[in-house]
This record gives sequence, structure tokens and C-alpha cells, in this order.
Amino acid sequence: MGKNIERVQSMIDGTYQRKIQTGYKGKTLTQREEGEEWTDGNGKKWKIVKGKRKQITTMPDRGLDKCDDCKKLILKKRDQETWNRFNKCFYCQLNFECEMKEQGIWKEWVQEQEKTRWSTIEKEVQVILKEMKEHADQSFDKSIANSMTNENLSMKVKN
Repeated sequence: MGKNIERVQSMIDGTYQRKIQTGYKGKTLTQREEGEEWTDGNGKKWKIVKGKRKQITTMPDRGLDKCDDCKKLILKKRDQETWNRFNKCFYCQLNFECEMKEQGIWKEWVQEQEKTRWSTIEKEVQVILKEMKEHADQSFDKSIANSMTNENLSMKVKN
């Protein structure tokens, strides 16, 4: 006879030596309803969705972006980096550029991309320089500079 059959037989006979578990009590005493939200002891927020608990996060689920051409979800890092610039997955962008090379317009397209990138950088630099010019008078305190200079002079005289 197998071990399981022997155990069941010993339970029936009353000679089984171990405790018998007849029920189970979960960790929580409260039963949650569908759609109910709560916060646990660690500060995490939870919600019951379709009978299962789901953690509520402030970050959106990854993969919400889709390629404009093939409608594939953007899940891989390589696809995400390409999608951030061109709204296409890596392979669709690769195919797009290959088609432009066949047509002989790829170099012009790259030059246009570079012009756009540099014009954006130029605008950002202009904003930074404007902010620096506005705050230049406020950030430099002449009294501190003078006191440091006087201290350096007095140190030289002592030496």
C-alpha cells in the first residue's frame, strides 16, 4: 500500500499520530468588497479588482505606449528610447529609415533632425542665460568677497 493510503487508513482507525488540520484561517479578519480601497500598515494603498487585491500606484503601468505603425506595445528599453523620439518602435523606425535611404532622402532627413535638435538647445541656452542675468545681482554679495580678501591679506602679512 502507498503512504497516503496507509495514512488515511490510520486516520480512520484512530491510530494516526499527527495533528489533523480541518480548516484554514487567513491573515486578515476583514473581508473586502469589490472596488473597496484601503491602506495597509506599510502605507501602501490597495483595491479589490475582480475579486483580487491590486496595489494602487501613482506611476502608470509600463507599456501604455504603442507604436504608431505596428501598434505593438512599447515594453523594451530600446523601443522606449526610440518611441520617445519618433513615436515608433525600434524596428519600425529602422524600416522607415531604410525606405528613406532607398529613396535617397535620408541625408536631408538627418540634417533636418539635427537642425531641430540644435534649435531646441539654443532656445534652452537663451532661457538659462536670461535667468542668470536676472539673478546675477542678487546672488553676488560684495561684503562677503571683501571680508575674504581682507582675511587673505592679513594672513599674508602674518606670514
